[in-house]
Amino acid sequence: MAKELVFPNRDVIEKIWQEYGLDERSIKEAVEMLKNWIQLQPHLPKEEGSLHEARLERWLIRCKNSMERTKQSIDMYYTLKSLLPEMMSDWNMQSKWFKTISMLTYFTHMPQMTPDYERVVCIGVLSNDPTDFVLEDWFRMAMMTFEVRMCEDYSLRDIFIIDLAHYTLGHVTKVTFPCMKKAEACIMKAFSTRLKAVHFINVQPFAAVIADLLKSVLSSKIAARIQVHATDLTEFHKQVPKESLPTEMGGCGGSINDNWNVWLKKLETYQDWFLQHENVKSDEKKRLGGNATSSDLFGIEGSFRKLNVD
Repeated sequence: MAKELVFPNRDVIEKIWQEYGLDERSIKEAVEMLKNWIQLQPHLPKEEGSLHEARLERWLIRCKNSMERTKQSIDMYYTLKSLLPEMMSDWNMQSKWFKTISMLTYFTHMPQMTPDYERVVCIGVLSNDPTDFVLEDWFRMAMMTFEVRMCEDYSLRDIFIIDLAHYTLGHVTKVTFPCMKKAEACIMKAFSTRLKAVHFINVQPFAAVIADLLKSVLSSKIAARIQVHATDLTEFHKQVPKESLPTEMGGCGGSINDNWNVWLKKLETYQDWFLQHENVKSDEKKRLGGNATSSDLFGIEGSFRKLNVD
C-alpha cells in the first residue's frame, strides 16, 4: 500500500532553510517584503491569509532565497494564469476533462523524499489506448499537483521519472513542441521547480523522440540532466533510492495506482480552493509598461522570454 501523503516536518524544513542561510526570522521578513512588493504591482492580484504567506515562503525557497528571482516567478505564475487557460484554469475535478485524463494518466509525487530532501515525481500513462489522451489536459492536471505542493510541501529539488512503458505511437504523435514549451514555462518558471534529474525509463525506439523533444525545450544545463533507460534499470536504481520509487519501478513505495489514488484524494481537499482561485490572476491591462501577451513570452518560434520585474 502507498503511504499517506505527509509533507516534511519542522526538522526537515529547518534543514532546508539552512541550505540557503535562512531561519524563521529572515523568512518572515522576506515574506513581508514580497507582500509589500505585490501591493505595489497594479496588475497582480492582492491575496491575503496564511496560505498565501505559505506559498510566498515556498517560492522563496524554490528560488534559492533570491528576491529578484522570486518576484519574477510570482509574476510569471499570475501571468500564465491569464495567458495559458488551457493549462492554468478550470482546475475542477468534476469537469469531464479531469475525470477522463485522471483515469488515463498519472502525475504522482512520491511520499518518501530522498536522503538529500529531493521529491521524486513519477509520470506516465495508465492505458495503451491513446484515443482520449489530451496532452494539454495531462499537463493541466499536473499543475494542480504542483499547486498543492506549493501550498504544503518542502523539498530542495525534484527528480522526474517518465515511464514510457505504456506509450504507443498514438501517444507520441500527440506530443507537440508548443505544448511542451508551455508546460516548461509553468513548471520551471511559474512554480520554479528545481530539477536534479529527468529519467526516461522503459523507452522503446519509437518513443525516444519524446526525450529529444524535451531536451530541445529545456535549457542546455537542465537538458544535460536527462537520462534515457530502456528496460534495464540497473543504472537507474543506483541513482534513485528504492524507498522513493513505486513497486512497478523496482521500488518499495507502493504501487502507482495506490499512490495516484492518494494524490487524487489530496486534490479533492483543494477542490473548493481551486474554484475560488480560478480568477486570481494578472490583469495585463494594468501592467506598468504595457500588457504581456503569449508572443511576449514564447515568441513566434516558441522561445521563452523573461518578463521585466520592478
